[in-house]
Amino acid sequence: MRIGFCVPMNDSWTAAIAGIEPELKGKAGLVKGVKETLEAFNELDAVIANPIDVSYFEGTRQLKALFVPFVGVNHLPAELLLQRGVSVYNCHGNAESVAERALAMTLAGFGRIIEFHNDLSKGIWHGFWVSKGREDFWHSIFRKRCAILGAGAIGQTLAGLLKAFGCSVSGYRRKQEALLPPGFDTMSADLEKAVAGAEIVFVTLPLTDLTKGLVDARILAAMKGAYLVNMGRGDVVVEADLYQALVDGTLSGAALDVWYTYPEKGLTEGWPSRFPFHEMPNVVLSPHVAGSTHEAVDMNVIQTAENVVRWVLTGEARHRVDLKASY
Repeated sequence: MRIGFCVPMNDSWTAAIAGIEPELKGKAGLVKGVKETLEAFNELDAVIANPIDVSYFEGTRQLKALFVPFVGVNHLPAELLLQRGVSVYNCHGNAESVAERALAMTLAGFGRIIEFHNDLSKGIWHGFWVSKGREDFWHSIFRKRCAILGAGAIGQTLAGLLKAFGCSVSGYRRKQEALLPPGFDTMSADLEKAVAGAEIVFVTLPLTDLTKGLVDARILAAMKGAYLVNMGRGDVVVEADLYQALVDGTLSGAALDVWYTYPEKGLTEGWPSRFPFHEMPNVVLSPHVAGSTHEAVDMNVIQTAENVVRWVLTGEARHRVDLKASY
């Protein structure tokens, strides 16, 4: 059996691979590095890979397993992999960082942190020191009613963080299970029911055929007055409907880490939407970096390496992706 690590051989990957080699007990030969793995691709039984050209998958008949060292799988040729019977596994090492970012952006919005920071950097004061009253108050999130759309690793981690603030947490997921995930008080497959009465709504859903445009004008109206935090994918929420809901006051505000338009490859500038969200004082902007922490990347490496060992020794691994559902 041969396994290729089509990843940059930095310190994290070098250490992780060195750590699992004794556990493999000689049952697999390892090919290390992007160039080396791509050259040997047709001879590999399994590969750990960042996005690569689809032609590599088209040219191999031996591949049995693909390990994605992050959570997103929208870039994969799903139909081809299904036809070839390739098992795909991802990892969720970013869950803590994304949940932390969701909470931080919520606190920034409720606490008017960005607004007050920008003003004070210009010498403009707020609050009782300059005889300002309630117009300069900010909101606490303690004991707020929250809804989390998506009860996977990110949603569960976020629910746990919210419990530290005494928040009630309702959840939404299509597939109902007997046991509530940790941190959730209720769970519903009815989206309108899940968001009804929520003061803060978090979106942690992946983008699939079933979730694209899921949160539209009707659902936004059902959460009237709420603050929306999107950490999943931009297109889960209808772009025009979100903008209108912020303009007309259906939503009290929003914190957005995921977007609708991104800079073309090689560029570093560009507006994240065809609508001027960046001009709205009640919107906190973040350039899709919730999972971009040293800790998240290291955890993804560790989880992936451990999963490879599990697959070699048992023939199965954790976090198997449903390619038909894209998550």
